Amino acid sequence: MMKRITIPLALGLLMAATQVLASTFYRWVDDNGVTHYSATPPEGRASEPVRTWGKPSSDQPQALEALEQRREARDEARQEDATANTPATPKPPEEYCAQHRENLKVLNERPVVRRTDPETGEVTTLDAEQREAMIQRTQDALKACS
Repeated sequence: MMKRITIPLALGLLMAATQVLASTFYRWVDDNGVTHYSATPPEGRASEPVRTWGKPSSDQPQALEALEQRREARDEARQEDATANTPATPKPPEEYCAQHRENLKVLNERPVVRRTDPETGEVTTLDAEQREAMIQRTQDALKACS
């Protein structure tokens, strides 16, 4: 049973493959205006051969070079736009800087620092690790004030 199906299927695929490998295809339009393509010209109808492959154009290297130049110019323009649109970091207000200086002074002078949570009003004592982290954050914030 399997042999009966396999042989006709293989022959059909072989015939289809030869149609694809044909060197010339033809194009024609039927009475309904539908365009058809086939490996053999139709009988009794005007048809035109269709070229299915070709060699690369002679100006391909120049076209590739021009494309690469356009891409580079586009990338440079994007970089210029990105740098032009990047706003300069504004200097923080003096009150901000004064508050951070005061905070840093307190953190450095007092070994025990208490902090009040603004949302809950709860007072907590900072341990040494938290105090060092807060000193580092305050120093980083003061760098913008320079």
